[in-house]
Amino acid sequence: MSLTPPPAPQTDTTVSGLPGAVVIAGIRRTLIWTIVAGLVYATFMTGSKGICPGGIDANGGFIDADGRSVEQAPLCVSLTLRPSVFVYAGIALIVLIALGRVAKAADERAALRTLERAIQGAGLLVAIALVVSHVWFQLTPLEHFSSGSWTYFSPFPLGVIDVVTEPMTGP
Repeated sequence: MSLTPPPAPQTDTTVSGLPGAVVIAGIRRTLIWTIVAGLVYATFMTGSKGICPGGIDANGGFIDADGRSVEQAPLCVSLTLRPSVFVYAGIALIVLIALGRVAKAADERAALRTLERAIQGAGLLVAIALVVSHVWFQLTPLEHFSSGSWTYFSPFPLGVIDVVTEPMTGP
């Protein structure tokens, strides 16, 4: 004999939810993860570097990269890496295509698989954009920008590199 009362019978507390509630939860999860992917992209898609070849001599005049005295201030070059709107558009397109496929899915399993692939696709797009853009940015030689004429090709769809040239300011 026990002094504790017998356990009460378990009643079924599960409520029959909205049909497709699992798919709606999957859509919510997809939206959250793609927003997180966009925030990660915006946070880590930054960088800058610059060079000012030449300088100022002991008399206060300007010198060029070779150390020769010049009348005009040498040009300073600054490169800035920033996010591209095309990656955000790509993430949105992935979500919209996934939602269209979910609406036509034969069952919940196929719909959830589509949503999972959308999360993976958005993450892969962001990862590729970050790696390609940062590697491209780091491999950009600043010395070529100090010459008279130059051409620059950037990883345009994945990241934007702004080039600013301005004369060196005095001491």
